[in-house]
Amino acid sequence: MDVIEQKPKRDARAQDVKGAGLLTKACDILDLVGRSPGRLASKDLVEATGLSKSTVYRIVSALSARGFLRTDQATGQKLLLGFHMLDLAQSAWGEQDLSTIVADELRRLREMTGETAYLAALSGNQMVSISKSVGAHENSSTAAMGKTKPVYATSQGKAVLAFLPQRQLDHILSTLTFEPITSHTITDKNALRLRLNIVRQRGFAIDDEENIPGVRCIGVPLFDANGVPVAAISVSGPTYRMTMERAEQLAPELIEAGKRASLLIQGHKANAEQPSHSDIHPVGNPAFHGDKPLWRNREACLYWVDRLAPAIYAMPEDEQPVQIATTPGPIEHVIPARNGGINLVCEGVWYHARLGGMCERIDRPYFEHDSAFAAGPNGAVWTCREADGAWEIGQISARGAFTPEWTVAHAATNMAWSFDGKLLYALNSEEGIIYELVHGRRAPMVLCRIPRGAGTPCALAVDKLGRLWVALRDGWSVIRLDESGEVEQILALPVPRPTGLTFGGSDGATLYITTERLGVAQDILKNAPLSGHLLTVQIDV
Repeated sequence: MDVIEQKPKRDARAQDVKGAGLLTKACDILDLVGRSPGRLASKDLVEATGLSKSTVYRIVSALSARGFLRTDQATGQKLLLGFHMLDLAQSAWGEQDLSTIVADELRRLREMTGETAYLAALSGNQMVSISKSVGAHENSSTAAMGKTKPVYATSQGKAVLAFLPQRQLDHILSTLTFEPITSHTITDKNALRLRLNIVRQRGFAIDDEENIPGVRCIGVPLFDANGVPVAAISVSGPTYRMTMERAEQLAPELIEAGKRASLLIQGHKANAEQPSHSDIHPVGNPAFHGDKPLWRNREACLYWVDRLAPAIYAMPEDEQPVQIATTPGPIEHVIPARNGGINLVCEGVWYHARLGGMCERIDRPYFEHDSAFAAGPNGAVWTCREADGAWEIGQISARGAFTPEWTVAHAATNMAWSFDGKLLYALNSEEGIIYELVHGRRAPMVLCRIPRGAGTPCALAVDKLGRLWVALRDGWSVIRLDESGEVEQILALPVPRPTGLTFGGSDGATLYITTERLGVAQDILKNAPLSGHLLTVQIDV
C-alpha cells in the first residue's frame, strides 16, 4: 500500500468553534490529498484520518461535487485536488496577482545567482510560499508552494515583520509560540526584536540555517502603496554555496529587485484605482516638443512652450489656447516673471512674454553652466550651477549674483519647490536621482532613484498638499511619490513621452502635462495619437 502521511495537526481554536467538527475533518482530507496527490483513495483516507468509512465517503463525495476533489482518470480511484482549488488559489492573491507581478524579478534573481528565488506572503503568524523560480543546480532548494513556515524562522518573515506598523507587529509577536526548528532558530521574543532592528537598518534579513539545517536564505520585503509590506522575496541555497559573505554581497541586488517589484505591485493596484485614459483630456493642437508648463495664479492662465517649433502658448482658464509668440531658436528654460507672464531662455538670451503682450528681450545675465531653474513661492529664482566638478544649487538675483545653499553630485535637470517653500526637489534625469533639499540643512538627501525600467524621470511638480509628482519619459505615466520616495500613485498616460508638469486651475487641482511628438516612432504614434498634445486631468487634492 502507498505510504500514508499522518493526519495533520488540527488547530485547537478550530475545535472550539461550534459545529466546526465536520468542517475540520473535510480540511484534514484536503490537506492529505494535497500532500499526496494521486496516491490516496478513499479507503486510504479512512486509515489516515481514523474516521469511519461512511463519514469519509460522504465528505469526499461532497468535496468532489463542489470541485474541491477529483479522481485520477488513470485509476478512477486515486484522489487529486479539484480544479476549483485553482480558482480559489488565484483569487487568494487576485487583488494584486503577486505571483504574476513578481515573476520576472524572481527569474532575474535565479539567473543572477543560480539559486532558487521565492515569493512568500504573511498569513497570520506564518509565511506561506506563493511562487518560486527554481535554481540551476541539481541540489537547489525546492520548497513546496502553499507550505507555511514560522515567521520568526525565515528571512522572508523577518523582512516583513521588521517593516510592519508597530501595532500589527506587536499583535503578531503576541501570538507566537517559539519552537526550536533547528539549533539556530530564534526562540526568544526579545532576541527577535533585536534582530528586526538590524533588518530595518540594513534593509534585508538572513535566515542562517534557522528553518532548515544547511540552508541559508536572504530576503527583502515588498511594499504596497501605503508603505506596508505585503510579501517578501528571497534567494535560498546550501550554506556551502550561499556563504554569509556571498549573502551580504547579494543584498544590494536583492534590495533593488525588491524596490522594482514593489513599484510594480503599487502600479498594478494604482492602475485599477486611478483615472483612466478617458479622464485625461487633450488640449489644442499637438506640439513637436511641448514643455515647461507654468500656471500663473495672478492671471489665471497657463503658459507652456513648444521648444523646437519654437513657440510660446497661453491658455486662460476655461478658454482655448493661443500662440502668443515665436522665438528665434530653441527654448531652453522657462520661469515665471514677477510682473506676470514668463521669462525664458532662447540661445543664451533672456526674453519676456505674456498674454496680450509682446515677446521682448530683457537684460538679465545667463550662464551656460546653469542646468535648471525654479522659482520659489516668494518669486526668488533658483538655479543649479557647475562649480569645480560638483553642482551647487542656490538663489540667483536679477543681476546674476549667485548664493549657493546646497551641493549635489549630479546636475539638476529639473527642480520644483513645495508650496510652503520649505522643500526643494531636484532631479537628475540621467541617473534617475531625486534630491530632497531642506532650508537650513546643508546636506542634500537622496529621496529616491527611479529604476530605468520605469522610464526616464524628466519633470517634477508639487501639488498643494505637498505631494511630489514625477513625469516618466518613455514610461507612459506620471507617478506620485510619498514622503519616503516610494511610489504612491501611478497615472497611466495615453502617450509615451510626458515632458513637463504643473498644477493649476482655480482650485489647484488640475494637473497640466506637456508631451512630445517628435522622435516617437511611427508604429507607436499609431497607438498614441495624442502625443504632443497638452493633457489635463483632475487630481484629488
